[in-house]
Amino acid sequence: MNIKSIGNQLISNNKIIASVWFGLVLLALVNAYNNHAFNNFIIFRQSFFHLQNETNLYLEYLTQYWDHYYYSPSFAALVVPFTLLPVAVSMFAWGIFDAGVLYYAIRQLPIHKKKQNFILLLSANEMMNATSNLQSNGIMAATIILSFVYLINQKESRSTLMMLLGFFVKLYSITALAFFFFSANKKRFIISFVFWLMVLLFYPLIFTSPTFLLQSYKDWAAALSLKSNFDITVSMYHNMVDITLQGMIKRIFNFPSLNKWFIILPGLLIFGAQYLYYKHFSNPIYRLYILCSVLLFIIVFNTGTESPTYIIGVPAICLWYVLQEKTKWNNILFIVAIFFSSFSYSDIFTPWVRTHIMMPYALKALGCFIIWVVIAVQIFTRQFLKVQLKEVID
Repeated sequence: MNIKSIGNQLISNNKIIASVWFGLVLLALVNAYNNHAFNNFIIFRQSFFHLQNETNLYLEYLTQYWDHYYYSPSFAALVVPFTLLPVAVSMFAWGIFDAGVLYYAIRQLPIHKKKQNFILLLSANEMMNATSNLQSNGIMAATIILSFVYLINQKESRSTLMMLLGFFVKLYSITALAFFFFSANKKRFIISFVFWLMVLLFYPLIFTSPTFLLQSYKDWAAALSLKSNFDITVSMYHNMVDITLQGMIKRIFNFPSLNKWFIILPGLLIFGAQYLYYKHFSNPIYRLYILCSVLLFIIVFNTGTESPTYIIGVPAICLWYVLQEKTKWNNILFIVAIFFSSFSYSDIFTPWVRTHIMMPYALKALGCFIIWVVIAVQIFTRQFLKVQLKEVID
């Protein structure tokens, strides 16, 4: 039995893929627990008690955790199930939930199971990295993917719920609005969007007063503004912040004063130009290309991107690859992209290479940027029309 045959059997076995995915997640959680590296989860958990007791969500609470809470008041109310169990148990529950919803979302993609397995297997390392940080990046990726899946299945209400759940965790999830043009019933989409926006805005009133909730939203806006300015200020000197195209350019060329809009505006123009092919909005492959483009845009251009955020971008790279003809050029592009986006900060390299080359120059962003550009070129040249649907679509 040759290596190719073994690989095919591996990719075809759903149980093995699930075992690898959740096994690595569990390993990361055990390591985080043993090293008391679950500060982010404590922030999430304590936010509910601050909301309930009407104490400012966005102040420092150094006796409880370090760093600040930067999420919405609605998110503080949504984490209530994870406050009902002891910290050790709920920490594991949160990590498995974060990975589980992304696993479910990838399983809903309208592609063959074997291709889903490929995405899960090649993204498992990045999911482990994200889990070790105990943030919410798996959930963020899942809400965007599910908003896409539900929309193309004409389930506008579920789609808008997903994108708004993501929005009330981290604002950039609203980029899922880019899928609006794929809606078969835009009126229902808009009505559903407004309905879920109101529900999630006022959901915390179950646990707190209107006065405190209004003040909390004001405090949230102020906290996000301060964080944005802080991220821009320290991005040249902190290797784990602004791992984006902007951060890469600033560090490689020693240009700390680079205005982010010089990078973001061209990106928005290129992204927007991908919608000029409106005659192909119903094409399943074109839609999947746009999904990849949205996920990668978040990584490449969002100045708040950190290493754990890459669980949003790596599945997009893998999804792009399963849509491609397996030419030598596409294989090289994929290997280079995965190499930088998922393994450049790993133990594949010596500590010296990681700390003196990969991290200082934000090279983790290079792979996602390359594939985002390739996707744009492929859309502009209509290469998506060459994909054989029966080889991809389930």
